[in-house]
Amino acid sequence: MRYILSLIVENKHGVLAKVSQVITGRGYNISTLTVGPSEKPDTSRMIITFDCDDKVISQIIKQMNKLIDVIKVFLIDEKEKVERELVLMRVHRKRENEDSLSRVIDIFKGRIVNVTPGNFVIELTGHSGKINAFIENIRPYGIQDLMRTGPLALPRYEIK
Repeated sequence: MRYILSLIVENKHGVLAKVSQVITGRGYNISTLTVGPSEKPDTSRMIITFDCDDKVISQIIKQMNKLIDVIKVFLIDEKEKVERELVLMRVHRKRENEDSLSRVIDIFKGRIVNVTPGNFVIELTGHSGKINAFIENIRPYGIQDLMRTGPLALPRYEIK
């Protein structure tokens, strides 16, 4: 099962290394990791996703709570969250399929953000499921490069 873990950490040198070392040192695999500034200048938020079972995620949460630089740890409920992900991809530009490619991009509410004679760079944001479906629909056009952020997620309601 996929779990999304949110950590509020002190914005200090080496915190990311400590967090990832604790996780990987215990043999757990990180599916995605997104880190950025939080609402307070001295803290950062980490969003880490795992594909594991209940026992493993409980163990990870316990380990994260032991780290000094970790201020707050919480599991984001799959049903009670707002989630977005960003994907940028470079796709081959071929005159014979530009119209159909544009239609797929429009259907998914994506945008072409760069055009060269040989390719398009496409941007799309949305839920991870939408991103996955978009990639599968674009794949036949010839994906040259692809970069995903991993999910950013917040609970719908304030967590005390």
